[in-house]
Amino acid sequence: MLEVQFEDQNRTFKVEPGANLREAAISQKLSVYSHVFKILNCRGRGLCTSCKVEIVSGNVDPRNDIENEKLKDKAPDIRLACQLTVNDNLVVRTHV
Repeated sequence: MLEVQFEDQNRTFKVEPGANLREAAISQKLSVYSHVFKILNCRGRGLCTSCKVEIVSGNVDPRNDIENEKLKDKAPDIRLACQLTVNDNLVVRTHV
């Protein structure tokens, strides 16, 4: 089991390796969305970019094609939770 810490929400939980970060957060009743995007989001398809998070620590796979397109002007530690597979212990900061 791996640990994911949502730094700004002061919550830590365990996930299986290979879990999707967005889905893991939702299962723990944590939101990666802000404001109206809690209701109006693309449901994990990488279209709306409203689930942006900052990876504070931990190793993650390189950005996929969707992230490269949507986040091309963002720092490399800014990722889409819906596209991120958890393969290491992570500390995450949400942009809510």
